[in-house]
Amino acid sequence: MNTLSYKIESSSPIVASLHRTQVRDGALLASRELAVALAAKSITHPPGGVVRVVHVPTGEVLFSKVSGWGELDE
Repeated sequence: MNTLSYKIESSSPIVASLHRTQVRDGALLASRELAVALAAKSITHPPGGVVRVVHVPTGEVLFSKVSGWGELDE
């Protein structure tokens, strides 16, 4: 079964920090591991927004972090 059960959401607009990714608030994914990895690498604009991964069928928050800019190499 390949359902889109994991949602990346944020209190602020998400700016993906990984090249070639288009993570946006409300992104739905089938893989828990991929959703958590993308959320962990995501940042918000402005900094300080909360990024979390929610299991859609249960509403359980699986991952949550406060985003900061950190050191990004361009």
